[in-house]
Amino acid sequence: MHKLYLIIRNKLIALHDDEKGATTLEWTLLLAAIALPGYALIRYGLALLAAHHGLVTTMNQMPF
Repeated sequence: MHKLYLIIRNKLIALHDDEKGATTLEWTLLLAAIALPGYALIRYGLALLAAHHGLVTTMNQMPF
């Protein structure tokens, strides 16, 4: 049991000390923090613009 504990502990320490891919992970998180809210804002803005266009089109077609 003690030997298995040491093996697992050494593997976890090696995993914790491994920094390969840290830069990629940081860039991915940064991109997600900027791109996801940006996507939501653009999508909301396009829906708002489409609704406004529909309103303006309806108002222009009314006979006065």
